[in-house]
Amino acid sequence: MRSSVRNNFIQTGVTADMPTLHARAIILTNIIALISAILATVYLVYILPSGWTFSSKVLSITIVVLCSVPILNRARQVHVARVLLAIAIPLASLVILFLHRVQHPDLYDYYRSPGIYAVLMATSIIPALIFLRSEKLVMFACMMVHALIFATVDIFLRYFSNLHALPTAKQYIADNLSLLVSYILLTSCVLSLKSVLDRFEARNELLIARLNLKNLELEASNRELHELNKNIETQNEEIQAQSEELIQSQESLILASNEIERQKTALQEQNRFLEKSLDEKSLDLLHTNQQLVQQNNELQQFSYTVSHNLRGPVASMMGLMNIHRLAHTYEEKKNIMQLIEQSALSLETIIRDLNKIIDIRHDKFSALEDVRFQDELDLIQQSLKSFLRENDVQVDARFMCERIVSIKAYVNSILYNLVSNAIQYRSPDRKPFVRISSRETAEYTVLEVADNGLGIDLTRFGGDLFKLYKRFHTHTEGKGLGLYLVRQQVEKLNGRIEVESVPDEGATFRVFFPVRK
Repeated sequence: MRSSVRNNFIQTGVTADMPTLHARAIILTNIIALISAILATVYLVYILPSGWTFSSKVLSITIVVLCSVPILNRARQVHVARVLLAIAIPLASLVILFLHRVQHPDLYDYYRSPGIYAVLMATSIIPALIFLRSEKLVMFACMMVHALIFATVDIFLRYFSNLHALPTAKQYIADNLSLLVSYILLTSCVLSLKSVLDRFEARNELLIARLNLKNLELEASNRELHELNKNIETQNEEIQAQSEELIQSQESLILASNEIERQKTALQEQNRFLEKSLDEKSLDLLHTNQQLVQQNNELQQFSYTVSHNLRGPVASMMGLMNIHRLAHTYEEKKNIMQLIEQSALSLETIIRDLNKIIDIRHDKFSALEDVRFQDELDLIQQSLKSFLRENDVQVDARFMCERIVSIKAYVNSILYNLVSNAIQYRSPDRKPFVRISSRETAEYTVLEVADNGLGIDLTRFGGDLFKLYKRFHTHTEGKGLGLYLVRQQVEKLNGRIEVESVPDEGATFRVFFPVRK
């Protein structure tokens, strides 16, 4: 019963004929409004023991506004509902913070309340979540209002406060700069995520449209086949009537029989042709369905990976900002700012890695050229020179097939990731050794990279070996991205990859590049 009531509330304003994207936006708007109203109610209950103050009245009005969002959605006023949800909370926070301060500024010292910044940071992503791609103008307008509030709140705090409590200019710039960087980074990440998801949604809509077109073509073919069968039945009836009329004459009967046989053969050929066409269209439809399922699975995995990996650095930065506000000395704040910078660099690395994946999926590199394995290995050894020297790694290269016609950037990336993995997951019990070779078969050029390192337990981890952000040796540094990129690039080249490994003995990777004549 509770689940039914909750679902009815969340889906308020959604109709059966509504497009999926519009329905999802309305449901998300209702959910955010419900959560915000509950949190505001909890805070109202918390402050009520202090009396029915102005803050209590503003909170009550805010709760009523949030509860009106589903009602507006039900009344088809979805744009009004989204605009109210986007700006109601930050505006209410400003009214609570400043109204009494404006009337009596002498009663307040300058104090950067972490609560108002937490509310503004948390609500800054709401416009990007609830507005559609077709509503970019309204979304950016709400975000600009929000950004204006965020940028000016500290100015008003300084203006309506006792001047003797103000911080130094250096402290003021440092505090506001860290908040501004965090605000821009958070909204940029959310907008980037929304852009990626929108592109995948557009791709899915295109695939669905193609699937519907295939279905229409199949239905047309079925109707055509039905009409042909009716024509065949009509012709058979006519032939039967002619046979009964010509039974009196043997010569006429023979001629009629020959004509019937000829028409029967032609009809059988036509039936076989139609059946073959129907089978081909069925195979096309099956292939399209498989593509749609694969795209949906990749979208779900990509969305989960993006949200999971962005959450850690953002949470770290938020925690460090809270600590930064409590720090007193310049040295403490400097150290905290360095940690914030490290978190920002980590976030930038994640976004750069995800951009690599998107480049592969969008076929950014497509030019074929003559690639020499030894040249690529020389470049890789030069870039890993210090790493090879520090770990005393022996590299043995024997290329029986010296060159290949392929995409140079992909070949270099595949070889780099396999060699760097072989060095990174070396065994501490023996001198690292990496053997690289190539050979050519009738259909493939085979590149093999073998090492004597830690190896991989394929029984336990074989199913996850080439998945995104999967790691199997936690005592060494790594992101779990290399083998995933290798597989994506090999598949883009219409090749395949195989692996053999024994734990604590080493691993051998074989990449099969198709031979291009």
